[in-house]
Amino acid sequence: MTASLGRELGRVQLYRADIDGLRALAVLLVMFHRYLAPGFRGGFVGVDVFFVISGFLIAAHIESDIAAGRFSLLAFYERRIRRILPALFVMYALFLLLASQVHFPRDFHFQTRLAAYVIPFLANYAFYKNAGDYSGEFAAHIALLHTWSLAVEEQFYLFFPLLMIVISRFMRRSYPAVLWPMALASFLLCVVGTYIEPSATFYLTPFRAWELLAGALLAVGRFSPPRDARVRAGVALLGLLLIAGADLLLSDNTPYPSGWALVPCTGSLAIIYASCDRAVPVGKVLDNPVMRRIGLWSYSLYLIHWPLLVLAQYYAFDPLSVSLRCVLLAATFLLGALSWRYVEQPFRGPSALLGRTALYGIAVASGVALVLATLVLHRAADPRRYSAREHALFPTYTAEQTRCRNTSPEDTQTPSCKLGDNRAPVEALLWGDSHALAILPAVDAAYAKHHEAAIFAQQGGCPPLLGVNVRDFSTAKSNLFRSWTDANGLDRSERCKRHTDAVLNWVARNHIGTVILAAHWIAYTEDKHSRRLTDSQSPENYSMLDNAAVFSRGLERLLAALDREHVRVFLLDDAPQSLVDVPYALASAQRLHLDREFRISRVAYEAQQHSAAAIFARLQKRYGFRILKPQDWLCAGGMCSIARDDVSLYVDNEHLSELGAMISEPALEAIWDTGS
Repeated sequence: MTASLGRELGRVQLYRADIDGLRALAVLLVMFHRYLAPGFRGGFVGVDVFFVISGFLIAAHIESDIAAGRFSLLAFYERRIRRILPALFVMYALFLLLASQVHFPRDFHFQTRLAAYVIPFLANYAFYKNAGDYSGEFAAHIALLHTWSLAVEEQFYLFFPLLMIVISRFMRRSYPAVLWPMALASFLLCVVGTYIEPSATFYLTPFRAWELLAGALLAVGRFSPPRDARVRAGVALLGLLLIAGADLLLSDNTPYPSGWALVPCTGSLAIIYASCDRAVPVGKVLDNPVMRRIGLWSYSLYLIHWPLLVLAQYYAFDPLSVSLRCVLLAATFLLGALSWRYVEQPFRGPSALLGRTALYGIAVASGVALVLATLVLHRAADPRRYSAREHALFPTYTAEQTRCRNTSPEDTQTPSCKLGDNRAPVEALLWGDSHALAILPAVDAAYAKHHEAAIFAQQGGCPPLLGVNVRDFSTAKSNLFRSWTDANGLDRSERCKRHTDAVLNWVARNHIGTVILAAHWIAYTEDKHSRRLTDSQSPENYSMLDNAAVFSRGLERLLAALDREHVRVFLLDDAPQSLVDVPYALASAQRLHLDREFRISRVAYEAQQHSAAAIFARLQKRYGFRILKPQDWLCAGGMCSIARDDVSLYVDNEHLSELGAMISEPALEAIWDTGS
């Protein structure tokens, strides 16, 4: 071991090339994973490597400064500002500039709403509440998604220096005695939480703190590196194999972080502990000029790689080709190098720009300015400010739909949503999920035309089924934890059940004569929409293969209950589900001059809805309800329309816009057909 490594890991103050090499490995894993390079399906573990490195270096510096009697919180946070903020602020400003030009107003409005949380380092919380699974389709379109890890680190460093001070003053610097229990508690939370609330466990600091604490424990634990070069070589190789194994064996479908995160973290700890130099094989890999340089650039590379990819993908519309991804990857390295040289470096080192007071002042002023700029841009992209052309391309729900969302006639806290003629007595009910909300303008217009009235009852994700539990499905949750959450009502099932019972009781009590059922039917009959249906005959259904059978029984129970109340039932076939986000596809086609057919055929629509239609046909023979067919108007001529006169008939890929609903309105006339 060379003298420059020092006697103990925690005392290391001089530059360690192997740690820069480890940084390079971490950022390359993340970048190649996101750019879909072969062999990097588990490259997201690079973030775990970063956490361990960060915890090790920060704890080592804090302990050393405390021991020397020179630790200062002001100096500590000055170093964090110099390290983190310049490159982050530049990347953020460029993102606002580019996204305002690339994104259409609807999507820019959403992006800026989340972006506002980045500067105050609350992005991880915002993404937990809004983005869903990190590897999910929705999260993949959030340009600043990667900043969740910065938020975790900075939240951790709000309390960690204070904790180290307390331990040094009142516990005789017994750092491991305090940090070990904290790390263990966080790790156990992480393992358990992954199977209960995977999104929270992935994004939030309490579940990730153990990774930073693991690095910190290595720094303060007085661990001396092995003296024997062969032992150091073996430990370092084991560490590298653990990281490589995690990358090769894990994937986006792996419940993560869970206990699996221990693999790359242990690998990182082993490499840092081994104190690799060029005398050992792993040291030769990490301590070569290319890896060292990439390690120096790693922070800027991490900041740039994801927004560049997301913005390019958004603009291109079609999936990016391999050659274009290579160009973007090269651009990432170029921009990362420039950011490191001209943005990071001027604020670091002996000749760094700005004194401490000026640095703090400018950092606060710049952060506030960026947040205010974000809020201004967010307001400017508000749908209420759309031009006529933007409203045509990106329709939004009407004020009536917004008011009526998630309402029930039984809810005393929210006024009932009355449709049609306000002066007429209520004799009908429109009941369903968000697809019922989408068709609301048509029902409102039809009932107004006939001088009658209906009440609207809707809960998102809650189909009109009786005796059925509708549960969200996640591959990250084990069957054991699903059973526990099922038993304790910790999912949407209880909310849906209460809503169904309340609506059915209201129908019976108010002698409602007509009920119209509308929903995203195939979301509940099939096994590919992350909805798990259970009932007394299929109490688990973890495979979701019983969804159709459970759905059929639930609908039959509801129809029987309504039949006992002598209610006329009309069941509304669902609108065609597009393969693309219709407004985005139409706008992109105009911008890029694409000559593309986004519509689906009537035949494809029938195949799409087959699982639900087969159940309806069987139950119709017994209960005699009428099926309303909006597809007869939406798919007239054999192709299912998605726009009329350049105005979108959808607000996304499956929910009709107001115009789409009104085109479907003639299908409702069967309600007043005296032959029904």
